[in-house]
Amino acid sequence: MTFEGGAPAVGPVDILAKLKRPGPLKHQVKAMDIQPAAGGQAIVIFVTGSVSIGGDNPIHFCEMFQLVSDGGSSYHVVNEIFRLNYGL
Repeated sequence: MTFEGGAPAVGPVDILAKLKRPGPLKHQVKAMDIQPAAGGQAIVIFVTGSVSIGGDNPIHFCEMFQLVSDGGSSYHVVNEIFRLNYGL
């Protein structure tokens, strides 16, 4: 996982540590678009909204991720892109 051009985090332990580093977060989702992908075995999701980090003023964000079926009733994230949109 990379965030805002910083050093990548690899593996569950490093990724969770990177996600927890900024402090308390508050998300407000404005819109979500969902489409089937890869012959019905995956779902692509695009989200826009705002996030407050550590109680600061909200910043706009967009996020795209792909969920892929394990062949049963479970899905896992294969790709994810998250971007803070400054100056909007």
